[in-house]
Amino acid sequence: MRAAWLGILLLAGCSGIKTYPSDPSGNLQARATLDPGVKAMLHIHRVDARCATEYAGSVALGAEPVVLAVPDPSYVVVSFDTSSFLGGSRSTSAGTLLRARAGERYQLAASYRSDLYEVVIRTAAGRDVPRRDLAACRG
Repeated sequence: MRAAWLGILLLAGCSGIKTYPSDPSGNLQARATLDPGVKAMLHIHRVDARCATEYAGSVALGAEPVVLAVPDPSYVVVSFDTSSFLGGSRSTSAGTLLRARAGERYQLAASYRSDLYEVVIRTAAGRDVPRRDLAACRG
């Protein structure tokens, strides 16, 4: 039994995925509505002045909201992993450049239902934040 747990811990440590810390006073609240068998992850990348990205960490998404403090600017990516006995497995992702204004709060809602996915980011006032490619960092 110990050997099995040690193997799992070693694999998790080698996966390269680090947990992005939650922060109750953060500027981004994220949650997901998912079909059974679908897993969703939110990946945060810092963006520097040259528009280069640096992976900062990931967090699993589910029905319970998570609150994070994301830097400005950030490149946020939601990945969906699905698997079924007959359908095999597949991954889909959607990313956007997020320019988080100081003092503004954002809500990210991700959903994966009946093989259709959607990722929406809104301000606390309810205004949709348009999806922007990382190339928009330069403009």
